[in-house]
Amino acid sequence: MASCLPPARQYMKSRRAKESVQKEVKATLSQKAILSCEVADAKTEVKWVKDGKLLTTSKTIHVESKGKTRQLVINSVEKKDAGEYICEAGAEKLAFRIQVAGRRKKYP
Repeated sequence: MASCLPPARQYMKSRRAKESVQKEVKATLSQKAILSCEVADAKTEVKWVKDGKLLTTSKTIHVESKGKTRQLVINSVEKKDAGEYICEAGAEKLAFRIQVAGRRKKYP
């Protein structure tokens, strides 16, 4: 499993908008990737956006809430998962850029 948690968590406590902090994340093809952000209140709802488009739950991507932590989980990273992801909580935003490494195995 590739660990995609940033070294320091971004706390989304302020009501005023802050500049996005971009975290570079390297994910390995076919491995699990987790993006994580922390919010000020356990009841805070967040939206996850990839390359400007709102993400929805699918077979490969889902969102988890654990206390004040919100996670976007990609079960099996593919090349198409590379790009910019944003965790939005009100006016607060935390940006991540996923780079996918590795190659698919070629079978004879």
